[in-house]
Amino acid sequence: MPHKPTLAIVTGASRGLGHALSAALLADGARVIGMARGHMALAINDRFIACTIDLTDSAASVIALETALSALNAQDFNAVTLINNAGTVAPIALADQLPAASVADAVALNLTTPIALTSAFLRLTAHWPGLRRILNISSGAAHTAYPGWSVYGASKAGLDHFSRCVAHEQAQRESPAHNPAHIVSLAPGVIDTDMQTHIRNTPAADFPLRERFVALKAEGQLQSPEAAARSILSYLDHPDFGHETVVDIRQL
Repeated sequence: MPHKPTLAIVTGASRGLGHALSAALLADGARVIGMARGHMALAINDRFIACTIDLTDSAASVIALETALSALNAQDFNAVTLINNAGTVAPIALADQLPAASVADAVALNLTTPIALTSAFLRLTAHWPGLRRILNISSGAAHTAYPGWSVYGASKAGLDHFSRCVAHEQAQRESPAHNPAHIVSLAPGVIDTDMQTHIRNTPAADFPLRERFVALKAEGQLQSPEAAARSILSYLDHPDFGHETVVDIRQL
């Protein structure tokens, strides 16, 4: 009998870490549903399902996930994983200068949509027989205060705590009749993506710690998205995945 592949849903799959995660999953034989607003070059792979969606629209994102999963057969996969990767560090500004519209978009992308997609994923895959996993990409900013990153840090802290609550719920429902999902909110370290470019280009008046991040780039201390993706997927496949809910990959 042929080996059944993994199915992975990856948000923010058009670039950066999301693109690298999707490419690595495809290289490992997985089937991938990529969700992003921008063009997804990986759509040339017949195992990649491109789902073009504005992830700041939580309701539309859930409908898109429902549509994509409804076209697949649960019996074809040995595991299904949701990776809530999409996020933004914008707006970077001190609290008395935050633009309301940008705040709303950031909270939607960093927190509201991951919550909504996690809820939909748990519901839609409740009767899938394979391993179910949820990986939320968080940040060290969830527990360290950075002036200018109040929205980013607060939304990532919310994502961490949401993950803790879901982990408790799933553990309490574990039984022969229920296939609990394993969930982790993971800080992946500092990665050389467009987000870091945006940080380095931010005026110091808006982000007083800017020079620290300029130095990280100059000193070669940023991970490539490809290396970060490999570390993350290695942890995802480890038997300990889900034993701790909030994890910093640098401390593993």
